[in-house]
Amino acid sequence: MLVREQNAIKKEWNEEKIKIGLVYPQTYRVAMTSLAIQLLYFLFNSWDNFICERIFKPLNPTQTPYSLENQKNMKDFDIIAISCQFEFDYIYAIEMLQKAGIEPDVRKRKESDPLIMIGGPSVTVNPFPILFVPDIFFLGDFEPVENLFRNALSEQSKKLRIESLLDVPGVISFDYSYDKNGKWIGQKVQSVKIKDFSKTFYPIKQIIPENVQGTKNEPVFGKAYYLETDRGCNQRCNFCMVGHCRFPRVGRTLEQLTKIIDLASEQNDFDKVIIYGSAVAQSGNLDKLLEHIVNLGYEVSCSSFRADYITEELLTILKNGGQRTLTLAPETGDEELRLDINKIMYDEDIFNAIDIAWKTGFRKLKLYMIYGFPFEDEIVEQRNIDFVKNIRKKYFPTGKISVSINQLISKANTPFQFAPMLTIKESKMKQQKYKKEIYQIKNTSPGFFEPEWAAIQKILSLRDQVYLPFLLEIAQLKNSIGNWKRLLKKNNNSFDKELLWHPEIKDELPWDNITHNLSKKTVVAAYLKYMDKRAK
Repeated sequence: MLVREQNAIKKEWNEEKIKIGLVYPQTYRVAMTSLAIQLLYFLFNSWDNFICERIFKPLNPTQTPYSLENQKNMKDFDIIAISCQFEFDYIYAIEMLQKAGIEPDVRKRKESDPLIMIGGPSVTVNPFPILFVPDIFFLGDFEPVENLFRNALSEQSKKLRIESLLDVPGVISFDYSYDKNGKWIGQKVQSVKIKDFSKTFYPIKQIIPENVQGTKNEPVFGKAYYLETDRGCNQRCNFCMVGHCRFPRVGRTLEQLTKIIDLASEQNDFDKVIIYGSAVAQSGNLDKLLEHIVNLGYEVSCSSFRADYITEELLTILKNGGQRTLTLAPETGDEELRLDINKIMYDEDIFNAIDIAWKTGFRKLKLYMIYGFPFEDEIVEQRNIDFVKNIRKKYFPTGKISVSINQLISKANTPFQFAPMLTIKESKMKQQKYKKEIYQIKNTSPGFFEPEWAAIQKILSLRDQVYLPFLLEIAQLKNSIGNWKRLLKKNNNSFDKELLWHPEIKDELPWDNITHNLSKKTVVAAYLKYMDKRAK
């Protein structure tokens, strides 16, 4: 793949240097939207005596993965660092290892194989489905322990590197933390959290592709610069991984953010700034930051906002910066249910935000909604439909409305990890009803996630190392619903069995040994509070 890029680092391949293959198990188009890749790439390449090169999932499924900078096979690297943002990345990471000729099961790998490290949000919450894949997991934010990692990886052998890494906060290893059956025998590990952004590295220079416009390699956001305003969230919605495993929120100040963007404008050539963060609207003086970016001549784009933070000034600046779609996540059209799932947001706030958006000139609205909460009934279904109808009739009379309405997926370390999900049939019946009703609303379209994929995601979110053989076989075949269905059936299992299965509150769960800033007692209390309220 020939791509011309700004700021890519191509070091001379030197056998004396320690070589890191930085893997994002998605194609170039997706991988280059990852701020984690930008950050780790420039951090690793700033270390003396290290070479870091990127390795992404090839567009051609028959092709062997190789590094972009020097076209090296994954086996040529001393260390493979894999960033898994989502659970499905596990399968593609395993597939890439297999195609590179690297044994994906750590128990069968040779000493001469690269040291495999895996980190990212999904494994920070529950690494156990791929417990036997890496030599080490890293759980949490990398920046606070960067120097400790550099020192450990500077050791002269794989064995010494692993032993040194085990002294680093947030690191766990199958060989040292578990017995041969995968039972935890080590001490509890605390995931690493940034406490102060002012003292952490930020990639002012970023890799920006220049000759891929209109091709399959063009990044999702085009010729863009990525600006992270914050990490984590203080809201703790019952279904949300971020609010429970990345609590509390940590943000950058307006002064820090404007300094980053000013330096970036001097050292990069880009057209657009993408604002990254899980609670962007809660950034103080966000309107001033966006105004500063627009005044520099850039387009700007933000992800979903909390409706109760939206103002006319904010949306006017966004529209002037080229954003055409307002995205909100009300989750449900039933206000009482919304409050019960701890999404503290009122209908009035949502309708007011949409009204402001339409009056400001926005003509595209995207809504994220969820169905399948415990004790949800037909009344909730109808309220969801009426909610969308009301928005079209009163607050967004013209323009396009897109409604992404998907099944609740149980996630580890959240209150709803204890709840069963809907069966395939139940979910499809709900989807059919929503599809029929929402398509009748003028210029409004629904979008759905297939229930079978929801079941697969639940397996990857809540199961443990027993499921690794499934992942190894799926990676060799193809990640498809049909292959999953056949494998489950071969093992006397099914999608519905997985959907209905759930941990019990009294169970000792594998991820209980990974601690975040909220205790399991807090998570359980939130679930019981919800169930008690909705059962009445």
